[in-house]
Amino acid sequence: MAPTGTEGQPSEYAELARKLEAAREGDAIEQALVAAREHLGMDASYVTTIDPQHQTIDAVVGEDDVVIRYQSAVLPLEQTYCARMLTGEIPNAVGDTRTHPALRELAVTREFGAYVGVPVKLSDGRIHGSLCCVSHDPRSGLGADEVRFMQVLSGIVAARIDQARGDMERLTGRLNQRGGRPQ
Repeated sequence: MAPTGTEGQPSEYAELARKLEAAREGDAIEQALVAAREHLGMDASYVTTIDPQHQTIDAVVGEDDVVIRYQSAVLPLEQTYCARMLTGEIPNAVGDTRTHPALRELAVTREFGAYVGVPVKLSDGRIHGSLCCVSHDPRSGLGADEVRFMQVLSGIVAARIDQARGDMERLTGRLNQRGGRPQ
């Protein structure tokens, strides 16, 4: 008799079910990015991780030129819209970055004319980074409705990040119990 996994299924089926669930969970962030971009009609959407000096773009969807240029990019924090949004220097939605005093001098403003961003806040209250959308051209009419939509998506992204961190902590705990050796 084959070893069984969850619900009495053979372990190979349990492993396949785990892999499928992991794929669905990974897709949650991509789906949030696609929803943000499409709903707001922007050229790209992305999720970042922010530390005291840098912003790392963890995932980006959108026009090919943006994806190629910014996928896994690490940017100095002082050169980002997100840092200014997180400190309250700019609002969550900026319809014309080229006319905003805090943004018009940034190099990235030559490329992007509109921005919407919200914090990605984890369940322990820490800010992981941001969920953002950008457009090459200015966009009038960006406001509270778009920000609320992004906040809902940010909650989904934060929940997925929390879950991934929990999975990693459990795995690390199991490995530590075994003395770091797989069994």
